[in-house]
Amino acid sequence: MGVLELIQQKAFIGPEFLTWLWFRSEIEHRIPIRGGATVEIELLGPIVLEAQYGDARSGTLKGESPATSPEARTALIEGKKLKKTRMRWKRDDAEWTFTLDGETFHVSGMAVPMPGRLPFDDAIAMRMEVLADFERMLEALFDVFLELRLDAKAWPDELERIHEWVREK
Repeated sequence: MGVLELIQQKAFIGPEFLTWLWFRSEIEHRIPIRGGATVEIELLGPIVLEAQYGDARSGTLKGESPATSPEARTALIEGKKLKKTRMRWKRDDAEWTFTLDGETFHVSGMAVPMPGRLPFDDAIAMRMEVLADFERMLEALFDVFLELRLDAKAWPDELERIHEWVREK
């Protein structure tokens, strides 16, 4: 089996991760990560939902708060998962806004926290540190998800909580 086939076989994990982040962001608002830190996550628009079956496989929701719309709930009930979304992450006083594609983990359009005017060298160094912080947060959140997802006892309970959230949404 080639690398491309392996990637395609595992492509479901990214949309599951994004859907799980959506779920957690609405029920907890702050997600704990290693080191005692927490990340506050908010879904912005647009959001792209996709299913691996049927005629209407993909849909994009836009507007004021598409994640809380009746259409988003319907898409989740139909079994669609979050494929791509614009998000805001906050940790302490820092805030990152970006678009994340769940299938490729491609991050685009990122706005990073930066203080006021700094000398050029200091601004570049600070930007690199802020980007590294974001990468560590993404990795830590994905680790939390994978630890849960790969736990044969904990994942069914989490999945039931997700289903309950979808029904109540």
